[in-house]
This record gives sequence, C-alpha cells and structure tokens, in this order.
Amino acid sequence: MRVYKGFNKKIQAKHGKGTFQYEKGKTYKEEKSKTRSTGFHAAEYILDCLQWYPIDGKNKFFLCEAGGSIDEEDGCSMVVSTELTLIRELTLMEIAMAAMEYMIIHPKREWEKRERGAYAEKERSKAIGETKIAIARGIHPKVMGEYGTVIGLIVEDEKGKPVAAGVRNVDGIQAKAHQIYSMTEEREWVEVQK
Repeated sequence: MRVYKGFNKKIQAKHGKGTFQYEKGKTYKEEKSKTRSTGFHAAEYILDCLQWYPIDGKNKFFLCEAGGSIDEEDGCSMVVSTELTLIRELTLMEIAMAAMEYMIIHPKREWEKRERGAYAEKERSKAIGETKIAIARGIHPKVMGEYGTVIGLIVEDEKGKPVAAGVRNVDGIQAKAHQIYSMTEEREWVEVQK
C-alpha cells in the first residue's frame, strides 16, 4: 500500500517511542501493528503528516510502501503497518501532487487542511509566508502564491466530483507571484483580475 511519512532532516521519526532512524530503500519490520500504539505509522493523505513535521525547509517527506499487517484508523488517513519501505524523498511539487491525488481519488473524505506549510481549502487558498503549498478546490476555485511556492486547483461539478485539476510552481514561468488563478473544466489556467 502506498503511504507517506514525514521525518526530520536526518530522516528520523521522533514521535512515538523515541527516535527511530530510517534509510531510503531499506525495509523495516515490526511484530504487530495497531494505530497509536505499535508498528510503523504513516498516512494515505500526505498533508496529515504536517501535524508532526511541518514543511519548513528542514523536514523531509517520503513516498513509502506499507506492507505486512496493516491497520487503518477510522476517520483519518493514518495507516500502521508491520513493514515499511522508504521509496524516495518528495519535492514540494510532488507533495502538492500527492495531496491533490488523494483529494481526487477520495472526494468524499475529509481533505480540508490548514497545516504547517500547506493549505487545502474550499474555493480560495493562498501560499504566503510560511505556507509553501496552496490548493483550492471547488466549483470556481481560486489560488495564488508567492515566488517559490506551489499552487494547485481542483474544479468540481455541483455534486462535488472533481472534473479538472492542475498544479504549478510559482516561478514566474508556470505561474506569476501574487497572481490569482482559476481553472476551466478544460483544465485551462485563467488569470483572475483582483
């Protein structure tokens, strides 16, 4: 099962039973898995990882493979497994794409977040200051960001079903800093007048 996990800059998990050192590509094994107790904790929704590890330029985020006995917690995306393999570290763009993919695959699950470093909000969102990722989702979503951030849009129909999505770097080429964007159902990015 594909999951995500956050770490400090040394690829250590410091929550739970103390400090645990991980390495990319290595598979870790535990005897049992039970949420909030034993096993390797990760999340299906990458933005849930920000509760423990904010996007601050110091922490790292990995795509992982959970295996063995898997225990999922009701009401959130937390997954605990007896096996965990770190596949690769994710860029800021990949973190935004992973969050949007979860929101599209699971449109009825809870997705709104205002966590440390990323916002996923209904209709309007912005990436300014400490916020490095902004995702707006709705019938007419609007998003903007400062230079160096990542912005995403998910357009829904009246029933809440995603019909178009896109993500861009605010780099002056893909998207302009402080420009508000929206998106058509044909996935065209549109500059919105302030």
